[in-house]
Amino acid sequence: MALRTENDAPLRYVRRKTILSGIIVIAVLGLTSIFLISEFANGKFGRAYLIGSLLGIVNGVIGFLTIEKFIDKKTLAFLRGVFVGMGVRMALLLGVFIILIETTTIDIAGMVTGLLIFYFTMTILEVIFLNKRINAKSAAKESLQ
Repeated sequence: MALRTENDAPLRYVRRKTILSGIIVIAVLGLTSIFLISEFANGKFGRAYLIGSLLGIVNGVIGFLTIEKFIDKKTLAFLRGVFVGMGVRMALLLGVFIILIETTTIDIAGMVTGLLIFYFTMTILEVIFLNKRINAKSAAKESLQ
């Protein structure tokens, strides 16, 4: 276990701020979705939308954890970890998606809609987080010099 230093503070701040921002974005998007679905869609669509949304959120959380795990590695190891992680996540999503379609009477349109909305939202948050994390890491490295 590495010792924490003052230079870790910006990285912890970025992590905390990103987690808080993600929670806020998911909450606002979730509440908006609940309102729109309750007004304009039936219960079957709503349940499927919720399942798709949860799949998108879980996928995004795993993406954040992957970035955190590999961010301090060398560039090639980082890229390999992130891209292999993306492939594994996509395969798992596809597997769960196929299992749900084949074994349940889930509304496919609702699940796809929820999955796509939250998948792309979480992907955007991942890219923003990665950019801020790299900038904070560079700033911490420069302050050591």
